[in-house]
Amino acid sequence: MPHSKKIRSLFLPFLAFVVLLSGGVAVRAEPIPPPPQVPVRGYVLMDYQSGNLLANMKGDERMEPASITKLMTAYVIYKALKSGKIHLDDKVTITERAWKVVGSKMFVKVGTQVPVEDLLMGMVVQ
Repeated sequence: MPHSKKIRSLFLPFLAFVVLLSGGVAVRAEPIPPPPQVPVRGYVLMDYQSGNLLANMKGDERMEPASITKLMTAYVIYKALKSGKIHLDDKVTITERAWKVVGSKMFVKVGTQVPVEDLLMGMVVQ
């Protein structure tokens, strides 16, 4: 028993010293850079995990999404992928009608066969 009291009497001050030292260590967080200047009507950038708002321009102003058609197309494609009706490596032939559509372009030629994955990425990025 006396041996454990001696160990405890040495250990507790050491532990207190370590706790005091660790409290004095400052962790410096990297500053968040200013938001980029982009030619848009508005935007909102949030951290997905924390939900914190990182940057915004007219973030409280109500406006429609930039491309609701793209959102719906992505939804339909992902649903078809999940059900197994299509696969990312399936090829899609670019028709003249599709090529003439006004809007975002991937700059592929009529008749070209493009994998679903490439079309999906092109749609999301454009």
